[in-house]
Amino acid sequence: MVGPTLFGCEEDPPALEVGELAFSADAIRGLPEDQLRRLARLSAVGLAVREDTHLELGQPLLEVRFQEALIQRLREELALQWAEVDDDVLHAHYQTRPEWELEVRHLIRISERWRPEEHRRNAERQAQQALQRIQAGEPFAEVAGEVSEEPGAAERGGLLAPGRQGTWVSEFWNAALELEPGEVSGVVETEYGFHVLKLEDRRQIPFPEARDRVASEVAGMVDDGARWEAWVEERARDLDLYLDRLPPAALPAEDATAVVARWEQDELTAGHVARRLTGLRADTVEAFRRGDEEVRRTVLREAALKKRLLQEARSRQIELPDPRAAEIEREWERTVARWAAAFGFEAGMSMEQLRERALEGLTQTGQNLRIARGEVDQRGPTLDRAYAVTLPEG
Repeated sequence: MVGPTLFGCEEDPPALEVGELAFSADAIRGLPEDQLRRLARLSAVGLAVREDTHLELGQPLLEVRFQEALIQRLREELALQWAEVDDDVLHAHYQTRPEWELEVRHLIRISERWRPEEHRRNAERQAQQALQRIQAGEPFAEVAGEVSEEPGAAERGGLLAPGRQGTWVSEFWNAALELEPGEVSGVVETEYGFHVLKLEDRRQIPFPEARDRVASEVAGMVDDGARWEAWVEERARDLDLYLDRLPPAALPAEDATAVVARWEQDELTAGHVARRLTGLRADTVEAFRRGDEEVRRTVLREAALKKRLLQEARSRQIELPDPRAAEIEREWERTVARWAAAFGFEAGMSMEQLRERALEGLTQTGQNLRIARGEVDQRGPTLDRAYAVTLPEG
C-alpha cells in the first residue's frame, strides 16, 4: 500500500484507499458516500489504465458476456440440428465463402478518434508521407521500422502474427482482405490511428478450423427463434428456486454455500449468484439489494437457467471460438479506453497524476465526461471488485 510519506507525516494517514492509491482526508473532505464510491471506481479505472490491466478490471463482466456468447453458440448448434443441417451442408456453404488467414506488415501513426482534430490530421499526414516513400521504392519493412509507433515495429519491420477474421478491427481486416500478396494499401483509418498495410501472404483456412463461424452464419438463416424459446422454457420449468435462502443485500453472500436453486442434474449456490451480480448493471444490483422481489426472483431464475444451459453446451462439447472471445475483450478494452480519454488517465502515469485526475473527474463538466461517469456508475459492481477499497470511517 502507499505509505504515509505521500502525505507528509504518520499523523495524517490516508482516508480513502483504492489498491495502492491513497487519498488524504483533506483531499476528500466534504464528499458524501456516493461520491466517495464514485471516486473509488474512477480510481480503479485509472489504476487499470496506468497498469495496463484492462481485462482484470472487467473480469466479472467479461465472465457474464463469455457465458452469454457460449449459450448463443448452443442455440446455433441446436438450430442446425433441428433444421437437419449437417457438416456436409456447412462444408458446401463454406466453399462459396472461404475464410482466410492473412500475413500482414503494417505501420501506424497512433491517433485515436478522441484526439484533437489537429493531432488526427498530423498523424494522417505522416502516414501518407510514409506511403509515398513506399510507393517511391523504399522497402516497406524499413519505412515501417522508422515511422511506425507500434512497439517492436523496428525489430519486426511491421510484421504481425498471422491473423484471421476477428483478430483485428474490421477496418484493418477489410483493407487487408482486399489486397493481393505483395500489394500495399492506401492510408487506412481505425480506432487506433492511421495505418498503411502490405499483404505478405494469404492462406485458406481448412474447413474444420472455420466450422464455428460457418455454423453461426448458417444457423442465422434457419433459426426462427420460436423453437429455441420453447426449449429454454421447458428447462426453466424444471428449476426449483429457493428465494428465501438468498440474502437480499450482502455481496458476497454470508453463506456462499447455501443452495438457492436445484434441478435434476445440479444445484446453484448463493455464492454463484453473488458472483454473477458483480457482472450486472448497478441498477439491477441495487434493486436486488433493496429487496425488490421481482428483480431478486428474475436474477435467481436467470442465474440458475444460464448455469443449466452452460452445462448443456459443455455436454455437447461446444466451445466459444477464439475470435468471438477476442472481440468481447476488445469491446471492453474500447470502453475502458473511452473512459480513459474522458478522465485523462494514461498508461504509466504517476500516482499523483492519477489522484488529481480522478478527483477532477468527479466535478468536471462536458457531455463526454457525464456519459463516462454514468457508464462507470452502471459498471460499479464490476469495478468494485477490482481493487481493495477502504472508505473513511463514518
